[in-house]
Amino acid sequence: MASLIEIRQERLKKVVELRRLGIDPYPACSSRSHSNLEVVSKFSEFENKEVTLSGRLMSWREHGQIIFADLQDPSGSIQLYIKNDELGGTNIEDQTIGFGDLNLLDVGDIVEARGLVTKTKNGTVSLAPKKLRILAKSIRSLPEKWEGVHDPEILHRQRYLDLIISPEHKWRFQKGAEILFAIREFLNSKGFLEIKTPIIQPTYGGTSAKPFKTKVNALGADYYLAVAHELYLKRLITAGFENVYNLVGYFRNEGIDRSHNPEFNMIETMTAYKNYEYNMDLTEELYKYIGQKVFSKTVFRIEGEEVDFAKPWRRVRMVDLVKEHTGQELSGEKLIEVFEAEVEKKLIQPTFVMNHPVEVSPLAKALESDPRFVERFEIFIGGIEGGDNWSELNDPVELFKRFQDQHKKRLAGDEEAHPMDIEFIEMMEYGMPPTTGLGPGIERLTMMFTEAHSIDEVIFFPMLRPAPVSDLQKQIYSLE
Repeated sequence: MASLIEIRQERLKKVVELRRLGIDPYPACSSRSHSNLEVVSKFSEFENKEVTLSGRLMSWREHGQIIFADLQDPSGSIQLYIKNDELGGTNIEDQTIGFGDLNLLDVGDIVEARGLVTKTKNGTVSLAPKKLRILAKSIRSLPEKWEGVHDPEILHRQRYLDLIISPEHKWRFQKGAEILFAIREFLNSKGFLEIKTPIIQPTYGGTSAKPFKTKVNALGADYYLAVAHELYLKRLITAGFENVYNLVGYFRNEGIDRSHNPEFNMIETMTAYKNYEYNMDLTEELYKYIGQKVFSKTVFRIEGEEVDFAKPWRRVRMVDLVKEHTGQELSGEKLIEVFEAEVEKKLIQPTFVMNHPVEVSPLAKALESDPRFVERFEIFIGGIEGGDNWSELNDPVELFKRFQDQHKKRLAGDEEAHPMDIEFIEMMEYGMPPTTGLGPGIERLTMMFTEAHSIDEVIFFPMLRPAPVSDLQKQIYSLE
């Protein structure tokens, strides 16, 4: 504890000394001309040319009148080859630090270096600075590079430390962003229109889940964070749109585990004049597109097995899967219980599990051949559910009856039962065409494509219990 406090105090003294010299330790911008990767990968083009690079100092090795340092920016690292006779002196006018004042710099500082691109005797591409500026003085020391960040508590609360020390760990988050671009590109090419729907809703609904409750002071009314967006997307269908989607936040006040985070993102679509079979085809096409577009492949290793998203996915009724794995012939809510306990974890290969019991599917259209079940499917990959989809119930009389059944469950204490939504029923009475919706979860989808085991690996800021103020923090910041 004392060591950390002492290091911090020494660096704060350096901040004071820089300011005494007339150097701003936190200027507003940099004059960076190129990225490190550009210079290193195209050395023949840049050799003996002057460039300005900016980044974080990750190492510092002094050899008399020569200093070697590693400068890291988002594109990669480059070596700084700092020589006493080439680096200018400290200059207030251009805010540069001379060789004699380099003791005011530390590993972790963000700096700007201007100089010639060269190679050292051992062939390392380097920048020989003529001028060096401080861009942000670091007053905390970084973890040791060789140790990395392994404590899950630190990794999840301070993931930025892990990515500073091990920038190669950024790839999952970079690919996650590219997946979002690919999803939008795919849906837009299919004629879908992205329209934002409310996150703060007066009546939550669209699935069976426990909501987060809030209050809108301006209206003096209780509201809820969205557990789903489909009731609003259906309003758009009724209004005359035929293909709509959104890609926004969902909030369910439920458990946290390998595949659940209370805040997550989902693609949710609505398509008029189609049923759930259309969405099975669309799902297969979407996953294949993401694999090829973002990863240039369709075969991934998920939970120890090779999965090829280009192959036709298995389509199987829930009742048949339960019988296949347990020998039991079941229906109703008992079917769901046995499926969740005994079957779903075994579904590693891409599978559409179809035709759920009507009791747990209040918004789905019943099968004409057997009204005990509905036109619904869930996506299962890697033993976890990756999306829930169905042919939408557009009979307002039947829908009101199901809402009444759900309301009775709520009165009996079921916190996840669907609430009554009279305004939605009124809208449905004007007539909504045959419609189907698609709903893969983004984080779980990203888990599959980046071969991650836990959802925490693809969420930069997973939800954690609030951390108490530590004794060290109280001491550093004089808190009582």
